[in-house]
Amino acid sequence: MKVKFFITPVYPYGDDHYYHEIIALAEGFKGLGHEVFSNHDYWFIPEQSQFLLQGSKSTAFDLGIYDYRYARSFEHLLFREGFPNFPNHAKLVLIDRNDGISPIWELNKTYVKAFDLIFSGNLFISKSYPTKVKPWAIGLTSRQMKYLDFRSRAEMKDQIGYNFRIGHNMRKVVFDNLQACDLPYQLVNEVTHKQQEVVEVLNKIDSSYNSASTGRHHPEYFNKLNTNLLFLTFGGYLEYKPIRYRPYNFESRVSRKFFHLRARLERVLGLSDEHNYLVYQQDNFRFWEAMYSSTCPISLETEKWDYLLPENPVNGIHYIGITDLKCSNVSDKLNKLAREEIKMIGSNGKQWAFQHYSPTAQAKRVLNSLNEEITN
Repeated sequence: MKVKFFITPVYPYGDDHYYHEIIALAEGFKGLGHEVFSNHDYWFIPEQSQFLLQGSKSTAFDLGIYDYRYARSFEHLLFREGFPNFPNHAKLVLIDRNDGISPIWELNKTYVKAFDLIFSGNLFISKSYPTKVKPWAIGLTSRQMKYLDFRSRAEMKDQIGYNFRIGHNMRKVVFDNLQACDLPYQLVNEVTHKQQEVVEVLNKIDSSYNSASTGRHHPEYFNKLNTNLLFLTFGGYLEYKPIRYRPYNFESRVSRKFFHLRARLERVLGLSDEHNYLVYQQDNFRFWEAMYSSTCPISLETEKWDYLLPENPVNGIHYIGITDLKCSNVSDKLNKLAREEIKMIGSNGKQWAFQHYSPTAQAKRVLNSLNEEITN
């Protein structure tokens, strides 16, 4: 099978030009024996002096995989009447990381008409979606796995590491509460070199990957994941319920007012107010990197916080899940677990991540969903 990927060299609506999901799927399909190429050269592999995806104008492909940034950039061309820029002979798939609360295919219904399947991240268990929309997650690339495997036997420090790049409002709430808990291990900020210092500490190959991934492929960071017994991996934003796409129009603001007022009253009365909140944009690179590393990840419990994944990890088996914003369950659990039990959870998580979110696993997920769609 021939698989063509569509990405934009420069995304006009943001500064994120690292196409992680495309890399992972290209590696996965290639590993399964399929031919992969793209609309332009992408993801240079310095060890091989070639691109993972070779650019080609060919329309002879069986499966077209479109990154959401490409589709978003060229809506005015792709969605013309009759979809003349889409080939009739190929299956068409959209990969949408959905970095906000409102997916592009929810804001523009034409996406659901144009694509055979849409794989979307950051969905909610409690919300229903069109049959074409399937849950997705960032997952792993071969380069990330190689970095983490290289130092997987490094000596581990008995501490809880953290290294947050972006200050999500939920992160602040949960982190502040963790600091106030009676934890058996110290919280340690595992900072890495600043970007302007990267050139001085990385070799040529690592510097190339770090630059191409907009600072995400830093060996020092991956080593820190492997050398901490536990690592904080939660991300996302708190918002008042209910779940509403296009959340900041007048109707949505009114619908949230009840939960807002109830939360204020409960805080005044000294009661827990967390049942008034939802968390969106939970998916993040660190969760998957930590899952595949030697550490034991600490994150929001996926099912408790309504996070829909293709495959859900199990709290206490693959990671330590936070079930309440006060983090009391985390404190209780860590004080009861022996060090070797925590290490075993980390080991289980790595096996689980490889089984379900490696490049090959992600590619198989797309193929299996396409087969189901054809059968139905």
